[in-house]
Amino acid sequence: MTSLVFHHDRLQRGFSIIEIMTTLAISAVLLGVAFPNFAGLQEKQAFNTAHNDLAAAFHFARALAVTERQQTVVCPSTDAQSCNSPAVWDRGWIVFVDRNRNKQRDAEEPLRRVEQRDRKELGIRTSASRPLVVFRPNGGSGGANMSLRLCNDDGEPISALVLNNTGRLRKASSREAAAMASCS
Repeated sequence: MTSLVFHHDRLQRGFSIIEIMTTLAISAVLLGVAFPNFAGLQEKQAFNTAHNDLAAAFHFARALAVTERQQTVVCPSTDAQSCNSPAVWDRGWIVFVDRNRNKQRDAEEPLRRVEQRDRKELGIRTSASRPLVVFRPNGGSGGANMSLRLCNDDGEPISALVLNNTGRLRKASSREAAAMASCS
């Protein structure tokens, strides 16, 4: 006589509901821990980008003034055409050779560099007494030191760039930045 043998050792495909729920619970906990750190990382990256973009614009303008032997201006701008936002650099800045030395961009003075910014959480300010930078043909910027403060959305300075009257730019220490006025 022949007997029928049934094999219940089938190959399983997929996951059980218990395995799926456990994986989701672990993922939720990990995301809950990682997400705030990720937001902080994004904010830090935005500050680093703005800091580097500003530094690049200042270095470019200084080099341009020396190579072209002309006065060069870096100023805040909201329309990417003219210096129209004194002491507030949040929306962007422009670089141009100021041929007539009036510290304003005229129609015959082409833009050499333009930076437009849309990030509203990042404040970039300078003092009202020095709202723009003029580089002379010798590379100097004249006047008093200028501090550009980069602030978070609460107005607290996080980072700063300091330009001295010889035209040299440096990053302020965190202690110096914290002691500066807020961006509010």
